[in-house]
Amino acid sequence: MTERLYFLDSMLFSCDATVISCAPCEKGFLVELDRTVFFPNKGGQPCDTGVIGDAAVSSCDEQNDRLLHLCNHPLEPGTPVKVQIDADRRFDIMQQHTGEHLLSWCAWKLFDATNVGFHCALDYATLDLDKPLSHDQVLQMECLANREAAKNAAVTAKEFETEDALAASGIVLRKHAEGLIAPIRVVSIEGSDSCTCCAPHVKRTGEIGQLKVIGELPYKGGVRLTFLCGMRALLHAQHIQDAIDAIALSFSTGRDNAVSAVEKQTSELSETKKVLRQAYAALDESIAKELAKKAEIIRGVSVLVEALDHVDMKRLRALALKTASKKSFCALFSTIDDTIYYVLSSNGIQHDMGELSKAVNLALGGKGGGRGSLAQGSSVKKNDFNETLDQLRHYFYQII
Repeated sequence: MTERLYFLDSMLFSCDATVISCAPCEKGFLVELDRTVFFPNKGGQPCDTGVIGDAAVSSCDEQNDRLLHLCNHPLEPGTPVKVQIDADRRFDIMQQHTGEHLLSWCAWKLFDATNVGFHCALDYATLDLDKPLSHDQVLQMECLANREAAKNAAVTAKEFETEDALAASGIVLRKHAEGLIAPIRVVSIEGSDSCTCCAPHVKRTGEIGQLKVIGELPYKGGVRLTFLCGMRALLHAQHIQDAIDAIALSFSTGRDNAVSAVEKQTSELSETKKVLRQAYAALDESIAKELAKKAEIIRGVSVLVEALDHVDMKRLRALALKTASKKSFCALFSTIDDTIYYVLSSNGIQHDMGELSKAVNLALGGKGGGRGSLAQGSSVKKNDFNETLDQLRHYFYQII
């Protein structure tokens, strides 16, 4: 069995080892060592990456108590090798995982909320709690976690051979995973958290750096928090500051006034849109009346086939409906930039507009559809659109 040196020292990033076995696999070669500093994909977090000798290691997984390193080329069994992990990657993940312990303890202490899930990706981490929390409660957790981290308390790991030995230790566990096989490993933060855990952690809470919750979502009756620690939190804060500064600059105001400037513009824009909708409604009433005059009576049906400019789909539908009479068919087209939009509308006739839209799509090289009395679609504008429109008008006159 491989000796797992990360249990002894989480800040040990390299070691000497001997290759035990090497076997080809679909993605490379699975190498087993007599000892390693590589932590596998386990405990809700990604594995370490690095090198073994001159072989690059892209993944490490645990299979039946064996640690198998995925290497890009084979290593001869019995060969002594130098093992080196990506120290920056390891430290970053340790920051997130230790931060999760502290954040989970804060949720447990403040609101009796239990951690029921943890996932650490390479750019974010999530914590699932078993009960919903308000935004103000999350902020309380975040503040307490950062105050505790600033105490620079010791983070230690201890193994117990039996459950009885763990119980006799007097350690109060926030969380005790079920079905653990001895030795039972407990990670403790001095003065606060203790829980069973298999992963490496920073040695002192000050190494977590800043802890920032950046997302809150309802999840399975509780809440899922997305959070960042250390450099991840710093880079996020820098990005947010740059974005706010850019917004403030566009409004010729200071950072502190950026939000109020956006709110003011949003209010003004909403009022402008309201006035514009009213103006378009009045305009469309007039347009609809003029369009209705262009309709031709074909076998007792009022048939209208016309093209407009710069009328969006929503207005186009409204215009088609406004021109409806007791027995009518309307085909309206509109060109906006390089796109043609169309609406087919009918009233009091048997033709299915979804079927007629197939002919329009074929003629225009477009796509769309519908059913019953309404269909719509679009296509890329063609140079011969006017000619195609005349052909469609003739087609509709023939079949209506």
